[in-house]
Amino acid sequence: MAEVGRIEVSHSYDKESDVLYVSFGDDEPTYAESIDDVVMLEVGWFSGLPKGLTVVGLKSNNIGSLQGMIVQVSQKACRLMEQRRALIQEQEPAVVDALKNLPHIFRQDCKCL
Repeated sequence: MAEVGRIEVSHSYDKESDVLYVSFGDDEPTYAESIDDVVMLEVGWFSGLPKGLTVVGLKSNNIGSLQGMIVQVSQKACRLMEQRRALIQEQEPAVVDALKNLPHIFRQDCKCL
């Protein structure tokens, strides 16, 4: 297991199934975004951020150089993070405003403060 920045990266290879698993980050549930027939990017169900990847048939697909696959995964992961960043920036003012109004909402609706 290696630590890159503040993210823990781990990997395992299943020889019998010829599948490479790489994970980075926490144990958030994920879904797979297909990069091609061999590589799937694991995306956090809640965060929408890249959490790992799965390479199916690493040896059987005769992937001598992983450079092309790495470029594709990197591009897809960067696009996902940029989309998430834009969404956060778009929603941030509304969330901040809603949080500022919480005391008023509690007093008005709950009549308990």
